[in-house]
Amino acid sequence: MAPRTLPIKKRGFSFEVFMWAFTRFTVFAMYGLILAGIFGALIVSSKTGAGFGDILYWAFFPTLAENPLGQIGMTVLAKLMVIAFVLIACGHGVHGVLEIWDDYVTSESGRRWARNIVITYAVAASIIAVYVILTA
Repeated sequence: MAPRTLPIKKRGFSFEVFMWAFTRFTVFAMYGLILAGIFGALIVSSKTGAGFGDILYWAFFPTLAENPLGQIGMTVLAKLMVIAFVLIACGHGVHGVLEIWDDYVTSESGRRWARNIVITYAVAASIIAVYVILTA
């Protein structure tokens, strides 16, 4: 039996269609930010003399190592990239959780409550993450 497909103009614009598209775009955005971070680390290592390992060591243990970004004034850019990655990954994860939840909850009101709870939690966690990153 051949799979049934609908053209985009007949699907309409619902929450599910929005989240389907959002998931596809967030994957590309996460890969783009990862590549930008690697290229940025290579640029910083060439400007400061720090090795790629030093940059990664500072990225994972910022309180134990000297900040190589502070020498060339890139801390704001690094924080913005980390914030962007956290927000994109959070949105991507929310969709995954909602898809799993929809598999087990059959009532429409249960799905609506689950969406509201999961999205509210994700927004609160994102606000806390952005605050921690900005004040670190």
